[in-house]
Amino acid sequence: MADITFTITSHDGNRADGRLRWPAKGLDSPAVSGPHGKGALPTGEYIAQRSKLLDRDGMPAYCDPAGSATPQGHCWFQVFDDADHTDRTDLGVHPDGNVAGTEGCIGLQDKDTKPWYDAFYAVSGSTTVEVRNA
Repeated sequence: MADITFTITSHDGNRADGRLRWPAKGLDSPAVSGPHGKGALPTGEYIAQRSKLLDRDGMPAYCDPAGSATPQGHCWFQVFDDADHTDRTDLGVHPDGNVAGTEGCIGLQDKDTKPWYDAFYAVSGSTTVEVRNA
């Protein structure tokens, strides 16, 4: 069973909206995937390695909205290992900053995503993320 789930509750073209949940950490947030690039993240399981949690200061697409916890917001990207069930790369979780939506990643829509960053940071090794339809 996955540690984290992104449950897609609606599709609109190449965009998927839903909830990202990490019950063991008490986290539950609205999230989006797509519609840019190749669209929403394919369903299936992904591995998030602690070593692939990257700071993205100065990169607005990976930042909380301006005016949140810091003037620019928290800027980060938790990269997933490439999965066998898709040919897509550079997928992961990050704040849904700058232009609404993502190029296939899971974009957190919270105003302050630091609790998510802190939870990924606290992982020893890796965690499993499942993307599924409701």
